[in-house]
Amino acid sequence: MRLSTKSHVIPLTLAATGLLFTGSAVAAPIVMEGDYVRTAVSDNGTLGAGGSADPGIIHDPSGTRDWGPEDYLTPGTPWEWFGVQSAQTGLVGNNNAYTSGDIGAISGPTDLSGGSADNHVSWLGQYSDLFTISHNYSFNDDEERIDVLTTITALQDLSDVKFVRAIDPDPDVNTHGSYDTTNTRGTTGVAEEDFVNSQGGMTGLTLGLYTQSDITHNSGISAPWSTDPDAYLAGVNDGDGDYAIGLGFDIGSLFSGELVNLSYSYVMGETLDTVDLPTGQVPEPGTLALLGLGLTGVYVSRRRKLR
Repeated sequence: MRLSTKSHVIPLTLAATGLLFTGSAVAAPIVMEGDYVRTAVSDNGTLGAGGSADPGIIHDPSGTRDWGPEDYLTPGTPWEWFGVQSAQTGLVGNNNAYTSGDIGAISGPTDLSGGSADNHVSWLGQYSDLFTISHNYSFNDDEERIDVLTTITALQDLSDVKFVRAIDPDPDVNTHGSYDTTNTRGTTGVAEEDFVNSQGGMTGLTLGLYTQSDITHNSGISAPWSTDPDAYLAGVNDGDGDYAIGLGFDIGSLFSGELVNLSYSYVMGETLDTVDLPTGQVPEPGTLALLGLGLTGVYVSRRRKLR
């Protein structure tokens, strides 16, 4: 069964939220650890503790927290990126390779684990006086994925708004010395625009990005590790190699005070056939105040395996 993720634009009166968008806050990365997944949320809102610091994104398919040498993110040039593009801002974003980025932190990372999910960390940032962006990362101990709820809120009218999330996965480097991966868009029963993945040629370990958003979106495989959402929206497919995989979302216009929710997941499996795809959706808060407090909640869902 496949359930639609209801990501949509929501009007919002910013004055009612009680949040202040001045100044910035810097916090240490927060580690998230379940039975299958160990990762962190960095100062700039990306996944991984930052650069080559441990952990990046580590996956134990046995579910015993036996964290071996392989890390999807940290070998070579660690690269996990989120970016926002609009006619007013151009392309801006943050990369886990750097402690700073275009989008400054307002609050977080903040540990909210043990409430709506076993592991839950929130982060809120702002670009100039044009928009804020928040990420809520969550997973339960028995899940082989990281669910993400990203919310973009316009502080001024924005047009031609797009969002991109992308990563360069390296599951075979530390044991086998290979940066190359087998990369595919879609799989049996899952559309190319909804799912993109990289598989280790020797380990078989698979990391993918998956969404069922009703916002226009597409997936891509990029040889130059593109940060441009248009490349992923065009469905770029450069094939196998040391390439980035990503999702692009075409949001359109956001008037001042409007927000859009984007729900997607980093999914993992011992092989492509056992990737943990969600079957539910992330509940969406009605106001940014809930996001700022980290009270968004996350869904509890059954594990879906690809067969």
